[in-house]
Amino acid sequence: MLGRIDDYLDYHARVHAEVVFVTHEQRSFTFSRARERIDHIAGRLAACGLAKGDRLALLGRNSIEFFFMYLACARLGVVPVGINYRLTPRECAFIIEDSTAKLLFADEELIASVAEVCPRISAICLYGNQAGFSSFKSWLGEVVPPLERASLQSQDVMSQMYTSGTTGQPKGVLLSHGNIISNVYQTALGSEYTWTPGDEFLLVAPMYHAAGIMIGYTGVLQGLTLVIHREYDSARVVETLHSRPISAVTLVPAMLQMIVETIPRLEAMQFPDLRLIYYGASPIAVPLLRKVMAIFECDFTQGYGQTETNSIVAMLSASDHRRALADRPDLLESCGRAAFDTELAIVDGVGRPLPVHEAGEIVVRGPQIMQGYWNKAEATDHALQNGWLHTGDVGKLDDEGYLTVVGRLRDLIISGGENVYPVEIENVLTTHPSVTDAAVIGVSHSKWGEVPLAILVVQGTEPPTEKLLQAFCSEQLARFKVPTHVHFVDQIPRNPSGKILKQQLRDDIGVHYDE
Repeated sequence: MLGRIDDYLDYHARVHAEVVFVTHEQRSFTFSRARERIDHIAGRLAACGLAKGDRLALLGRNSIEFFFMYLACARLGVVPVGINYRLTPRECAFIIEDSTAKLLFADEELIASVAEVCPRISAICLYGNQAGFSSFKSWLGEVVPPLERASLQSQDVMSQMYTSGTTGQPKGVLLSHGNIISNVYQTALGSEYTWTPGDEFLLVAPMYHAAGIMIGYTGVLQGLTLVIHREYDSARVVETLHSRPISAVTLVPAMLQMIVETIPRLEAMQFPDLRLIYYGASPIAVPLLRKVMAIFECDFTQGYGQTETNSIVAMLSASDHRRALADRPDLLESCGRAAFDTELAIVDGVGRPLPVHEAGEIVVRGPQIMQGYWNKAEATDHALQNGWLHTGDVGKLDDEGYLTVVGRLRDLIISGGENVYPVEIENVLTTHPSVTDAAVIGVSHSKWGEVPLAILVVQGTEPPTEKLLQAFCSEQLARFKVPTHVHFVDQIPRNPSGKILKQQLRDDIGVHYDE
């Protein structure tokens, strides 16, 4: 019954042919024109030799072309691999090589630097123009090649989304058509909202990330009009919400924080058409949540999940938020209850269920759970045990089934919606000649939710400064992974087996950064 993503595109192209599907800058495509363009792209990919099961790498900011590539791949059974454009060229190259992608489509400001460190792959400029590379328009051509859709089932892989592992090496999460379609419907039920074809959704979260691409998939399934912003800009988001009939938008907490901090006279503005704001991807401060709920005067819905769950496994619904304001303020600290057809449980270190109000690892099962990790059988077996995904997050359930996340087993830092793994930063820091030992922890931050803090043991008569160490990290890590601050200590506490006692570090340092 679930079918495949592009079945829904065909339906809306037939039934809602003249409804605008996507609009970006000065360009728009109706559903009928979008299907024609997507079929054209799919035909060109097939002419390039791509077929079911092949991988294709996408590196760019939000654009119609970026999104249409995902849907064109769905026509052929080709698996798109979206890459975080904030990664360094070498980090991008690792994902390209690991995925065995046969083609790379990248934006003009990114393509040359990545192609230089990944010379074996053919690269096409997806958005804009860059000397030495074919533009998307020239690659596409004028003649529409014949297209034969691949035979696919709902369990076939639709996308391969990368997330960092505990060792700092990214892992490719395999998500099927069925995983994605199920999660769109689960999100719709959890939000308690029903949408009509042509309702406008603002798509501003990056489409390489689940927060962005899931809005795109929602548009495909429900016949929505997607108003695409190339990247996040607080003033432009607020102006769009004010001037256009936007029904809903997804904003991570860091975006909401920036809106509150940077937009003057925000409280006096009106947003008459805005019905719902989705948020998630990182913790949100309750005072911030209360403030934006008062400013926008619309419903809010929170989603909790991870890449391995496609998007959400639990939701704090619109009615939950209203209840919280009325008489259950503690609900704003939770991330809601299990999504439709989803089971949540809290287990101890050996997998035994724990009672309510007791913290342990969050495990989950449902139709949105990944198929596994690309070429990582051992990691897949570790994550998926007896039908349950072990999330690595620590949480607790209350008597009504509300889930509260209280920590992470593997010390994951979520900064502005991005996942940051301390060991990756530690591995870079310890390559500096003056650093003899390193530990990285997450500390709370009013804007980003959390930021990485490095605790270092250094040697030499002239140890490196904080700025020099940040510059050193910037050469090898994406900007959001670079430690915001550095503390120097004589010794990093470890247990007898050599494991860093990170909780002790947190207790000893106990810092909060606002700058």
